[in-house]
Amino acid sequence: MLRLPSSPETLANDRFSLTDIETDGPIPFWPILRQILAAPARSTYELLDALETIAVTLRERRDSDNAFLRQFLDTEWDAQSFLDNTWPRCVEIALEMPQLFPDGYLQPLTSESPTQVLTPRQISCLVVHQFLCTLPKLPWVPINEEENSQDLHIWYAGDQPHPKAVSAYLTALFTFFERVASNTVPSHSISLTLHTAPSTPHIDTELLFKPISTTELETPSVDTSLLGLPSGACVISANSHIGFGRTASQEEMHVGCTPQSLPAKLFAPPLKDNEVIVLRGCEAVVELTGYARNAKLSAIIPVGKHNWSARTMLFMDALELDGYDASASTPDLLPGNVDRELTKAYTAFASYPGHTPYETVVTGHWGCRAFGGNREIKSIIQWSAASMAGVQLNFVCDKSDSFVSDFRSFTSQALSRRWTVHRVIRVLREMRPTDEGRLSAFHTVCSVLNEQ
Repeated sequence: MLRLPSSPETLANDRFSLTDIETDGPIPFWPILRQILAAPARSTYELLDALETIAVTLRERRDSDNAFLRQFLDTEWDAQSFLDNTWPRCVEIALEMPQLFPDGYLQPLTSESPTQVLTPRQISCLVVHQFLCTLPKLPWVPINEEENSQDLHIWYAGDQPHPKAVSAYLTALFTFFERVASNTVPSHSISLTLHTAPSTPHIDTELLFKPISTTELETPSVDTSLLGLPSGACVISANSHIGFGRTASQEEMHVGCTPQSLPAKLFAPPLKDNEVIVLRGCEAVVELTGYARNAKLSAIIPVGKHNWSARTMLFMDALELDGYDASASTPDLLPGNVDRELTKAYTAFASYPGHTPYETVVTGHWGCRAFGGNREIKSIIQWSAASMAGVQLNFVCDKSDSFVSDFRSFTSQALSRRWTVHRVIRVLREMRPTDEGRLSAFHTVCSVLNEQ
């Protein structure tokens, strides 16, 4: 379990004598935090000083490099309006933690307790505490893994690898705080569910492929047309440790655009090979365009423009294959890897509530950039898994990429010649990492099945 700062068991030294508790040892941190937040922040300096006091008190270290956050507030945001009108409401919500979480702990998702349902107020409270950096290190994260942070201090330092992306994430965060303060956050609850597959899913030998659509983009984008709204889902190409970061990977962009999804990290231990996280009901606040260092804010999404109650984010991690020499072999075809990815994708695509499948699942090159996966093999696996789950894929592609025409040719043949999912997956399972046919899985599958 994750101990919250409001728990009586969360202790700290009152090194600045902020309370009237007289003792030589640590005392509960909550009275100290209440005193820190009781002082109004009338300037950016005073807000950052409060963050510094929390860091020294709780973690006994200075987080003095808040240069990027300072620059953002002073040059890209109306800091004074935020401090006068928004921040006092955020402080109120932060201090409601004992009432919102009376146990003083968060219960991680497990196979025995796979679902957490949170109110918007609870989510808002946790996001404010992630901003304040009051939450302890996650017990499943190694102490020296700074990038795998439970809070948002990684967005504050001056040295940012993708500054335009981090600026967009902060824009989303402070826009969210404004909506919290003005009570314009959607009122529905938000659910996190751990879905587990007990074994490799069975493939019906007669199962045909579902129709598939493609969306071609001039520039990579995270906008509302690609979120699976209103009753579909979107694949989040996650790490096994789900969450946010300082760069502009697909996962970081989706989570950074959606501040209500930030607390999901607090509930999710590392994903196993047969597990996915499904997050429902989070409101996206901004849109981004571009990828990696070119990612930047493109729009702020107006309040009430969409119904977010059924918005579904499918956090599914692909195999990390970037350590292999792809010129010598295709690690996607190593023993067990096809079935691992098929199980992962099927578990996500079949996670819809009740008996009605997702209207569509938006996906793309899952596990193929930083993770080093083969695009043709991964796309076949995803389409197979979606057909097994009874959902239709919307595959997002780069318009200038030759992959689009090759993929459309492959899917057209599979549909017109009524290939079964079982036959296609069998061909992939029989391919070897060093076979010449690995260089084009589309061509190899077509050649084998057209000859049968």
